[in-house]
Amino acid sequence: MLLYSHIVEMDAPYEVLTNLLRFQLGRGYSPNPFFTLLTENEQKNYARRGTSTRRKIEIIKKLSKDLGFDAGDIFDEFYDNQLRNAIAHSDYIIADDDFRCRGGLSGMKAFRIPYQELEKRLLAAKAFIAAFFQVELLARQVWGLHKRKAIPYDPHYKGLMQVLVDDRDVMCGFKVHWPNGSESMYRRTEFGIDMVNCMVNSKHSTLELMVGLYASRPGPFSPLVEHGGVPVYSKLDGIDQPPVWPDGVV
Repeated sequence: MLLYSHIVEMDAPYEVLTNLLRFQLGRGYSPNPFFTLLTENEQKNYARRGTSTRRKIEIIKKLSKDLGFDAGDIFDEFYDNQLRNAIAHSDYIIADDDFRCRGGLSGMKAFRIPYQELEKRLLAAKAFIAAFFQVELLARQVWGLHKRKAIPYDPHYKGLMQVLVDDRDVMCGFKVHWPNGSESMYRRTEFGIDMVNCMVNSKHSTLELMVGLYASRPGPFSPLVEHGGVPVYSKLDGIDQPPVWPDGVV
């Protein structure tokens, strides 16, 4: 039951699913993907109350419906707000035939759950979180296959993106190589997050990248390269030769 409480309270699954839905709906990535989707009153109280798990699920269901995809319905198989509260506040007893909760001091919201039903919810919760992290790991493994590639990222500034990987060749971040030799990087490590020349812009739901110095007299290739000059990219991680912007890509 403690594992159930950890699973339903975990921020990552709700944030990842919400950002994926936001992206598909053209609403962009956000480090706090729920805030702009809250009511005005909820936003005023956010600093004090945050966003409840039940409200997060409501938002996921709404975005799923807007997209025509029933991703939010999976929570109906295991999420129970009464059960979550009972476990989180240790307000329950294990009787011979069922799980019982008094529902507060007055007992007016008391309830009981037969063990067969309780087991279904606990198993469904564990199946959900196992599937979530399995899919998440698989996606990062697939992107890890591109670790030594320079992917055209920004057609205006001519930035080349590289997928960064950990010691398992699993994607853990990215690095953008700019044609003036500067870099923008985000990397997640076991000790925390490294960010260089990039910052989260919550207001505009994006990650802003700093491109370094602009050319004093830009040429046609990029605002970062002097007229008559040549682009100079830093080396890719694991590659001795610097990358080049591919011919034919504009």
